[in-house]
Amino acid sequence: MTLRLTAHTVSTDTDDGAVLLSRRTGHYWQLNQTGAYALRRLLDGCTVDQVAEEFAAHFDIARTQAHQDLTAMTERLHSSGLVETG
Repeated sequence: MTLRLTAHTVSTDTDDGAVLLSRRTGHYWQLNQTGAYALRRLLDGCTVDQVAEEFAAHFDIARTQAHQDLTAMTERLHSSGLVETG
């Protein structure tokens, strides 16, 4: 399954990461650089497992922790209506 922004979500890169804005609700999310990088990789078609593997190697953290953090982020973005899978 591929992650994508919903039709009403706008993403803008910032110096500190990225901001996602829902044009439907007016709510926005701010992502730090790590979160923005993770989201870009997921939007490019990578799986959570693949990005977790990258993070585990790069940040010297447990792969399971990276996977949990990425899953939590994507679930929150999904429940906020900013991303969808397809």
